Amino acid sequence: MKIIGRPKLEDAPHWYPYFLNLAPGNNLIEALENNKSQMLDIIASVPASLENFAYAENKWTVKQVFIHLADDERYYAYKAFCYSRQINVLLEVPQGQEYNKDFNAQNRTLEDIAEELLSIRNATITLFKGMTNEMLDFKGFTREVPYTARSLGWMAVGHNIHHCNLLKDRYLLQ
Repeated sequence: MKIIGRPKLEDAPHWYPYFLNLAPGNNLIEALENNKSQMLDIIASVPASLENFAYAENKWTVKQVFIHLADDERYYAYKAFCYSRQINVLLEVPQGQEYNKDFNAQNRTLEDIAEELLSIRNATITLFKGMTNEMLDFKGFTREVPYTARSLGWMAVGHNIHHCNLLKDRYLLQ
């Protein structure tokens, strides 16, 4: 099995350590695989009565949280792809009110969303398996916010764990 170690903190934006610290272990591929299983277990535990539940006003529903995870994993994987191929793109995820809170969740089933998440995660794993250390650690673009493909991969895991923890704590899912 290919081992992709943890990133250097200076290869990630200042807000990444919180998420990076949530991601366990020292092998990105293993962390992605383990987190995939945990995420699918949480999805499987969601009763139909809670799929559209939000724990407070103006908070996402359970389905919206999972769609957000799919959206952001696509972002992290695409940005990692670009860095690994030395493609200079300026791409930042919208924050706060800029981020669409609807996601078309009302017209989707949780099963459909789970299938999408599984497909995206498997593609992310395949993407990272094909990267060399040089591809993982390229940081040749001069930017205010530093990134490497390696840091983006670990961020994908930590971000997912963050939201899975919120689902357990605030949405009372196991």
